[in-house]
Amino acid sequence: MPSGNLNLLSIDIEEWYLSYDSSQITPAKWPLLESRVEQSTRIFLSLLKKHRQKASFFVLGWVAEHHPGLIREIAEAGHEIGYHSNKHELPANQGPEAFEADLLYGLNLLESITGKRPVQYRAPMFSLCHKSAWAIPLLMKHGIEISSSYKAYQHIIGHNIPNTPFWFEHHGKRLLELPLNRLNLPLLNWVYTGSGYFRLLPKSIIRQLFRSSKYNMAYFHPRDFDTQVPSTPLLPAYRNKMNRIGNSTTAGKLEMLLNDMKFHSLGDGAALLNGDQLKVIGI
Repeated sequence: MPSGNLNLLSIDIEEWYLSYDSSQITPAKWPLLESRVEQSTRIFLSLLKKHRQKASFFVLGWVAEHHPGLIREIAEAGHEIGYHSNKHELPANQGPEAFEADLLYGLNLLESITGKRPVQYRAPMFSLCHKSAWAIPLLMKHGIEISSSYKAYQHIIGHNIPNTPFWFEHHGKRLLELPLNRLNLPLLNWVYTGSGYFRLLPKSIIRQLFRSSKYNMAYFHPRDFDTQVPSTPLLPAYRNKMNRIGNSTTAGKLEMLLNDMKFHSLGDGAALLNGDQLKVIGI
């Protein structure tokens, strides 16, 4: 780890109704729902521009298909583009063959839009786990250099996922994993660095938690910045409520952090790490 805190900034570019995987609202119904991804993403982009900070944008293939201009806009602003699956299917539900086809489709699509092939990947919902560890060699095979797909303290192949960056190793090749960090307190393993808890927690607590951790993976969704997220009967009532609660506070809280500390895209942050000091987990 570098001296001082390593604060990474990321956002998953998807529509407001994708609160979990695509089984809640199937992709066939997505075109029937209001699209808000462009205006919501631009709130985040404007904050980054104002504070001259960079982030990694993990893009859903479906969004790239329907909003290629937005993806070009992100890339032209100097931010890093990563892949976030095509239709928000969890790798463990896909299996290796479907996952690999999905990965190749998305990498080719994003390259065709931006002119640059992504080397970063994030599984939907940070959902890689012991059941989908087979995905790591496939990511390596297709040129992914950085993954951000695991939550800290999960158990995989005899190891606990660290609360800091680490390497996956397979047949002599390595993939850098930048996991989602969490509180490590009895009965409290909250993810405070983005989305739900970030919207709910007071500014003072968020600032203190970020300052006290040597490594922070800040992550957001466009809907986190949207104060007019629609409701739909296709989602449970509690999910409609959770999609909106605290959204009016997100931009202000993030702006506080952007004023207070330096953030990095995942690629820029990875360049600051001393790789020899990181834990290695063999696959």
